Amino acid sequence: MTGALLLRLTICWLLLCALLVAVHWSDIAAHRFPDPDDSLRLVQVRDLLAGQSWFDVHQYRVAAPAGVPMHWTRLVDVPIAGLILLLRPLLGQPLAETVTCILVPLLTLLAAVLLAGRLAAKYFNHEIAGLAALTMGLAAPAMFQFQPMRIDHHAWQIVLALAALNGLAARDARKGGLVIGLSLATSLAISLENLPLAAVFIAVCGVRFLRDPSQGRWLLWSMNTLAGSSIALFLGTRGLYDLGQHCDAISPFHLAVFAWGALGCSALVAMKPRRIVVSLVLAGAIGAGAILIVLAQAPECTKGAFAALDPIVRKYWYNAVLEGKPVWDMPPAAAVTMVALPLFGLIATLRLALRATSRDDARWWIDYSLLLGGSIVIGVLVARASATACLLAVAPAAWQLRDRLDAARAAAGRPGRQALAYLGVALLLFPSIPVFAIAAVLPGNEAEAATGASGTTSCDYDKLAAGLNRLPATDIFAPIDIGPQILVDTPHRVVATGHHRGNLAMKDVIEAFISDPAKARKIVERRHATLLVLCPDLMEPANYERANPHGLAADLMDHKVPAWLQPANIAPGSGFQVYRVAISGAAR
Repeated sequence: MTGALLLRLTICWLLLCALLVAVHWSDIAAHRFPDPDDSLRLVQVRDLLAGQSWFDVHQYRVAAPAGVPMHWTRLVDVPIAGLILLLRPLLGQPLAETVTCILVPLLTLLAAVLLAGRLAAKYFNHEIAGLAALTMGLAAPAMFQFQPMRIDHHAWQIVLALAALNGLAARDARKGGLVIGLSLATSLAISLENLPLAAVFIAVCGVRFLRDPSQGRWLLWSMNTLAGSSIALFLGTRGLYDLGQHCDAISPFHLAVFAWGALGCSALVAMKPRRIVVSLVLAGAIGAGAILIVLAQAPECTKGAFAALDPIVRKYWYNAVLEGKPVWDMPPAAAVTMVALPLFGLIATLRLALRATSRDDARWWIDYSLLLGGSIVIGVLVARASATACLLAVAPAAWQLRDRLDAARAAAGRPGRQALAYLGVALLLFPSIPVFAIAAVLPGNEAEAATGASGTTSCDYDKLAAGLNRLPATDIFAPIDIGPQILVDTPHRVVATGHHRGNLAMKDVIEAFISDPAKARKIVERRHATLLVLCPDLMEPANYERANPHGLAADLMDHKVPAWLQPANIAPGSGFQVYRVAISGAAR
C-alpha cells in the first residue's frame, strides 16, 4: 500500500470517526452501551484483569454461585484489556475504560477501511478506494457494529471477512490460502456465526479447483490452514479447560470436521480428477464424512445451537432477538439498508465479469460474485450477517457509484434522463428514503412499524447505580436486558442476562415476571435475590405485561405491589422501581 493511498484512506477513516462520534455522543457521555453484550464484554475484561483465568470464561456474577459458562472467546478481550492496561496509569480505571470503549471500535473500523480500500485500489484506482471507504459510512448495519462503545465481537468478524476476501484476491495461491484459512479460523474461534460464510469461501476455492485443477492449491492451502489454525487457536484460547462438545463454540468435534475436510481436500487435489463429475462425487464423500463425524460426536448439534432452550425462553427471549431473524421480519426501513448495498455491489461484480478483457479478470469477478451472492443469502436469512455482506460489497459498489455519476453528468443535455440517473444514485446512497416518505403519511403505529423508530427509556442507570452502590453486594432479580448494565455499574450480582447458556436462570426470570405474584415469590426466593429492580417503560417488561395482564410484571407496572415486596427508596428520581424482597420463613 502506497503512502498516498494510506493517507487518503486515513482521511476517510477520520471523517467516518467524526461522524460516528457526533451521532453517538450522547451515549458516549452517558457511558451507555449500544447492546447488553457490550456491557457484559467489559465485565468479562474486568474479570480477566482482576485475575480470572484466561481459559475460564464463566461469568460468576450471573446465576451465582455457579455462574454461567459463556461461549465467548478471549481473543476479543485482548485489545480491550491491552488498551485499558496501557491507559490506566495515565487516566485511571474509569476514564481508561471509557476511552478504550471509544477507540477499540474505531480502530477496528480503520482495519476495515484499509482492507476494503486496498482491494478497491488493486482493481480500480485510489479515487475508487477512497469512495469505497466513504461508502462504508452509508452501510448502516455495518456502522452499527463500529460505533463507539460497541466493543463486542461482530466488528472483528467483519474485518476478518474482509481479510479473507483480500486473501482470495491474492495472486499467489499459497499466500492467499494462508490468509483465507487463518482469517476464517480466527473468525470461527471468535464465534461460529460466521460458519456459513466460511463455507462459502471454501466453496469458492473449490470452484477454482473444479474450473482448473491446476488451481487446486487454493483449496489445499485454505482448508489446511483453516484446520491447523483452528486447532492452534483452540489450544491457545480454550486449552484443556473444557473439552466438552458445544454447539455454539469451536469444540473438539468441529476440529475433527476441519481436519477431515483438510485431509479430504488434500487427497482430492492430489488426485486431480479429469472429470468434474468425479470431483463432485469425491467432494460429496468428504461432506458426507463430515456429517458422520457430527452425528457420531455431537448429534444434538444437528438441531442448532439453541435447540436446548426452554420453550418459555425461546418464546419470550430468543424469538424477540431481531438480529437473528430474517430480513423480511425487519422494519422495512432497516430491511432496505441490509440488502440495497450488497445487491448494488453484486450487480457491479456481474457487470465487471461481462466487461472483463482477460480470462483471469473474468474469473476473479465471477468468484467475487459467487462470494457476494452467498453472503447476501446469509444476510437475508440472518439479519445480523447483512453487515458483513454490506462491506464485502463496498469496493465494486463504489466503482458502480462512480460509473453512474459519470453517466449522469454525461446526460447533461437530457434533463429527464439526468434526473433519473441522479435519483438512482440518491436511492443507493439513502435507500430508506421511500420507506420514510411512505411512513410520513401513515398513522403513528404503522409508521413506527415501517421505520423501526421507537421511544427511549426515561430510566436513569446512573442514579440507579449510585443508589445500589451504597448497598453491600447482593443478588438482584431484574429483567434480562438490564442485567449486564447492573453488572457494569455496580458490584452486585444478577440472576440472568440474555445469554443462552444461562437458559435455566433466564427461564426463572421470565417465568417469575409472567406468573402470578405467589408463584413468582417462590422463584425469586429460590434464586436468593434480596432486591427486585424494574424499569417500567422498557420493551421487555411490556412484553411480560402483555403475556399475562395479571402477572407480577403487570402488577408492578400498575403499582400493585405484593406483600412480599417492599418499595425501597434506594434510587429516587431514577425511574426504576426497586423493591426489597421479604424472605419467607420457609425460604430462610
